[in-house]
Amino acid sequence: MKLVNLLKELTSLVGPSGYEYFVASFLKDHMSQKCKRVWRDPLGNVICQLNELGNKPRVAVFAHMDELGFIVRKIEDNGFLRVERLGGIPEKAIASTRVIVLTEDDKKIEGVIGVKSHHLTKIEERRVVTSVQDIYIDVGAETKEEVMKMGIKVGNPVVYGRQFFKIGNRIFSNSLDNRGGCAIILKALEDIDISKLKAEIYFIGSVQEEFSLRGVLPAIRSVKPDIAICLDIAIACDTPDLEAHTDVKLGGGPTINMYTFHGRGTLAGLIPSKELVKKIFEIANEERINLQRNVFFGGLTDSSFAQLELSGIPSIDLGFPARYTHSPLEVCDIRDLEALEKLLISILYRIDEDFLIIQ
Repeated sequence: MKLVNLLKELTSLVGPSGYEYFVASFLKDHMSQKCKRVWRDPLGNVICQLNELGNKPRVAVFAHMDELGFIVRKIEDNGFLRVERLGGIPEKAIASTRVIVLTEDDKKIEGVIGVKSHHLTKIEERRVVTSVQDIYIDVGAETKEEVMKMGIKVGNPVVYGRQFFKIGNRIFSNSLDNRGGCAIILKALEDIDISKLKAEIYFIGSVQEEFSLRGVLPAIRSVKPDIAICLDIAIACDTPDLEAHTDVKLGGGPTINMYTFHGRGTLAGLIPSKELVKKIFEIANEERINLQRNVFFGGLTDSSFAQLELSGIPSIDLGFPARYTHSPLEVCDIRDLEALEKLLISILYRIDEDFLIIQ
């Protein structure tokens, strides 16, 4: 239940790309209870140095704090908001969705993405998806002046409404991508025995992953890790519409990305270190953790650019399966997160000077 409660608290916080400070403060407060040193860099990344071992290997474990959303680009005279996407918004999943507008003084104004009334929708329009450029948000205002009095201005971020519920082992919530990764970091930090570590460990809550995938880079340059471990979601393909893609499923255990590539204008991705993959599978087998192999074409993680920093960093993507990603309500299985946390701690205990020797 500790992990469930952490997840519930983290998903209740508003934190779109560039505005992660509520999530960052939550992480920093929890990290300060155990870390040797915690700080936020000028871009907003939260960095926790767990221990200090001098010349021992350095390991960075990171999960992005931000969620996708929108940016207000225009306020209509009749009080409706026009928006632009902030991250990979799926248009077909957002009609009539509750949203929250974050004002400059941090007020949270609720609203809804409007949808044309069914009775007056032409037959030829009923199966057409409205683009982000054409949607509008209703915050209950009648005029532009009323919107302005609420504190809403052009440039304010917008996120999905907050919702969280649990059915059996399944968690249904907004922004499981990637508050799940953040929750695992905090739970691992709580459970790890620092005296057993033979490497210097840094936990990072990164910014702007959904925006550019490069927000973590200043933290990587600061920490200078020898090994990088990214925690993020993996696409669960156990629904009727995705069964042909991969075998990744909820409840099947944590995931390891064997390959990621965007393929839509961003020539980036991760082909993980063969030696690192081998070591992690050995540890998973020793701990009797089922590790699902994943190939992710069409998506990226923070590892995509972090691996290229310094002299090159052996990197790995570990994750947990999630359904309906980037939609207002995602789904994961708490058992996968628990197993991922166990695997992460087991990996960190085993990393020493001889853990990874690249020929």
